[in-house]
Amino acid sequence: MDFFGIGPLELLVILVIILIVVGPKRLPEIAAELARIIRSLRRYASTVTREFSETMQELEEEYSEMKGEWKEIGQGLEETTKAVSDELASVDRDARESLDEATAGTEEPSKPVPPSP
Repeated sequence: MDFFGIGPLELLVILVIILIVVGPKRLPEIAAELARIIRSLRRYASTVTREFSETMQELEEEYSEMKGEWKEIGQGLEETTKAVSDELASVDRDARESLDEATAGTEEPSKPVPPSP
């Protein structure tokens, strides 16, 4: 049994020294006070752990909400980008068709004009 790196024999020596220093009459008072301190520390640690867990849960919920919002924004941007891209492609096709028609009209072979007498 190892308690904070202290073996059973070392723990016994520490307890004997405490008994000698404190005395047998005050030892129960000190043990009770030590027990109260340990209970207080455990309560405090429990409270801190609970508050930390609650805070982490709140942060995870906020993160999930924000992630959903950003996902929606991303989808909206993708849809808008696709719509703009489709519109630009349509305008490009129309412009090319108009250009092809215009160039086709000017490239028709012209009939020679007879010379005037």
